[in-house]
Amino acid sequence: MDNREDNKNRSFQHDYNFLRDEDFIRWRLFQTKELDEYWNSFLIEHPHLEKVLHEAILQFDAVKINRDQLPEKERKNIYQAVWVDIQRYKRRRLVRRISSAAAVLMIAILSVIFFTRKENIGPNDSPGGEIIVGETLPEEDIYIISGGERINIAHKSHIGLTGDGKALVTDSTDSRKELLLATAELNKLVVPYGKRTNLTLPDGTEVWLNSGTQLDFPTEFTGSRREISVNGEIFINVAHNPEIPFVVHARDMDIYVHGTSFNISAYHDDNRKTVVLVEGKVKVKMADNHTAELLPHEKLEITDSDITKESVNVSEYTSWTKGILEFDETPISEILKKIGRYYNVHFESSQEIKLNDKTCSGKLYLSHNLDSVMTSVSVLSSTVYQRENNNIYITKK
Repeated sequence: MDNREDNKNRSFQHDYNFLRDEDFIRWRLFQTKELDEYWNSFLIEHPHLEKVLHEAILQFDAVKINRDQLPEKERKNIYQAVWVDIQRYKRRRLVRRISSAAAVLMIAILSVIFFTRKENIGPNDSPGGEIIVGETLPEEDIYIISGGERINIAHKSHIGLTGDGKALVTDSTDSRKELLLATAELNKLVVPYGKRTNLTLPDGTEVWLNSGTQLDFPTEFTGSRREISVNGEIFINVAHNPEIPFVVHARDMDIYVHGTSFNISAYHDDNRKTVVLVEGKVKVKMADNHTAELLPHEKLEITDSDITKESVNVSEYTSWTKGILEFDETPISEILKKIGRYYNVHFESSQEIKLNDKTCSGKLYLSHNLDSVMTSVSVLSSTVYQRENNNIYITKK
């Protein structure tokens, strides 16, 4: 990266401010092997800065959202430095070099270092009642119901069906356990809000399940069709088999495919259903027998009163599988709905709140820290949020 080469040519002084250095911020955020090696090399070349660098690391790691651990002047300096960097990137228009990764990086930087200029906010302090209130909910486990038995599954586990009535579950630590599933009836995989997982079906089809999703699937595919049912959101990469078509049933619509990848969002509590095609070709049949065919990068959207088809940027609908949410002039109410599902938070949804008229464009890096994400939402939507225990209050700036 050019910045790193520039660093080696800089004349570093004992009073150098690492908290203003893009590469330092990137290192402390992501701490990849490559970045660790770079900074180890940096210390060898600049041993006189070891103490200053160590102090900067301590300061950075001490930063917590909604805490006042750094002086106000220092917080403003960091905040200003990040925004200067963002504006510089915009002016230089280095599209190929920064691309989406840099956009996510900048949001991630804001997520950690953006110390908001907000006042203390409570449920009774917002002018004119312009406030959205959210509440974090108790956690639930992912589980499979098979043969009347409930089997708990660890968060972000991979479930692989072996085709012989068994499933191999691999958790995030690579620990594995084998499950024996019923073969005479469908199995139900339930992913509650705040959790995600993925499943490989016996034909090799891969399914990613978003928060708040239920998937009905057989232990083995038999007969002339491969069929599953979904309530919620999945991204699916269907194994190609022209002899045995694949059918996904989702809230009064059926999607017919042979081998392709697409995203389906069909939550029972959402009046909108979408199918977004990444590759291949699909046919969607609705309850009224109306049908529509999709080509790559097309989205079919169905509401109670309308059916529309349009070309879209598919990453906006599939990036959740990579821990990113993308928005393009998306109402804040829709953003909060997705964040609520992802983190198991319930936001009030009254359409009378004018804040819901705000739209946002950008990317959210979905870290493990809900406060980091809510801070990014504040930046994108020009709002202010305050978290008090399990409650979240969002108001106008």
